[in-house]
Amino acid sequence: MKSRFTPRLIAVALALSLATAGSALAVRPESCGGGRMEQRMGQHLQELSRLHGELRLDARQEALWQEAEQFTRSNMRAMGERMRQQRSEMLSLVSQPGADLRAALKQMDDLRDAARKQRDAGRERWLAVYDSLDASQKEKARLFVKSRLERMGQGGRFGPGGPGGPAAG
Repeated sequence: MKSRFTPRLIAVALALSLATAGSALAVRPESCGGGRMEQRMGQHLQELSRLHGELRLDARQEALWQEAEQFTRSNMRAMGERMRQQRSEMLSLVSQPGADLRAALKQMDDLRDAARKQRDAGRERWLAVYDSLDASQKEKARLFVKSRLERMGQGGRFGPGGPGGPAAG
């Protein structure tokens, strides 16, 4: 029986799963500073912590994990701050009569592009962790990603009507 889960798909899914919180920043700027984002990040980090414990990393793998985790955390804090600042600036700008909405949207696009570059850099760090795993560790990572993807299809991170969920009617 041919598996639908190719090694490349698993690697990409793992990277996306590990970088979930980073992508949430670029998609939902209105939630910056709110408790939901921090709550989701906390839940995500708890899940990663369980996976981390199950993987039983050697010293080299642990160093890669810590680097990826630290990069993700610091990137999330910095991006959250930039988005809160941008939201405040945008609100101030559009509150003025005759505001140039094109310029405001350009600034938002620039921030989104910067966030994408940072997510890509974080994904590369997590893929370096994945590449360092042995076969049994990669299997544990695959099962972790599979469970997250299944939850997403049941109204998890994206909710019903989101990617993998039932269509909104």
